[in-house]
Amino acid sequence: MKTSLLICVILLLVSCSDPWGPGIAITVTSPPAGGAQADNSYIVNWILDVRGYSHAGIDLFVDTDLDPKSGLIQIAESLSVESTGFLWDCSLFPEDDYYVRAFLYEGSSSVYDYSEGTVTVSHD
Repeated sequence: MKTSLLICVILLLVSCSDPWGPGIAITVTSPPAGGAQADNSYIVNWILDVRGYSHAGIDLFVDTDLDPKSGLIQIAESLSVESTGFLWDCSLFPEDDYYVRAFLYEGSSSVYDYSEGTVTVSHD
């Protein structure tokens, strides 16, 4: 009886544990769901959770679709987790609609998030 109770407690603890440790998450907040316009630059924003991690970083990409296997263009690398935004110089980018993909990493752990809306780059 004691053995089955111990096994149940262990299974419960394992099923409720976070595989990434104390917390690693990122959410792109701008561009928003309704989209945004840009000509020369645009400020990308995000919120994140990296509790307990000391060597985390952020890479940013833009993409014309939501498929990370095609068309990603890196716009920033190794940004500090102390930051909550990045000024993207889109002045030389072709006119198009771009989603922003934020990639948060720490050691072998990583997560990413795409913006809900796009930045429409238009050079009028």
